[in-house]
Amino acid sequence: MDDIDRSLLQALVDDARLSYQQLADQVHLSSNSTAERVRRLRQSGVLAGYHADIDLAKLGYTLHSLTDAKLKESVDRFDFERDLSEVPQVLSAVHTTGEFDYQMRIVSSSTNELESVGDTLRQMGARDIQSRIVLGETQYNPARLLYGKRKIL
Repeated sequence: MDDIDRSLLQALVDDARLSYQQLADQVHLSSNSTAERVRRLRQSGVLAGYHADIDLAKLGYTLHSLTDAKLKESVDRFDFERDLSEVPQVLSAVHTTGEFDYQMRIVSSSTNELESVGDTLRQMGARDIQSRIVLGETQYNPARLLYGKRKIL
């Protein structure tokens, strides 16, 4: 991967709807050369896909939580993960080390809905559940990794 590939990835992270001509203008290549580079980035798996960001608050999901769950001893984690895929409020689940088995990002429209999701998690095999309401979040663009690592002190 060279600087042109990095520039293409940065441009696509900023706006995945850019045409090949618009991308080509940014990296100073022909649109055919640009299209070929994007194709190679996709084939190599570096460019994994394109997506749309959805404003969950506009859909009524204004309550975000980070919820930890410890599974009952008898619960198979793969069954739990499969069952989680049926709970639309669970946006992600990370299998972790430590006191809890999973940390989930959950969205809901109210505390009552969050409580209902917690009840569902218990029915699915969660023994202990601990939720923290997200007050704010700072997200960083992963494309900043394209330009090297910052020295860690």
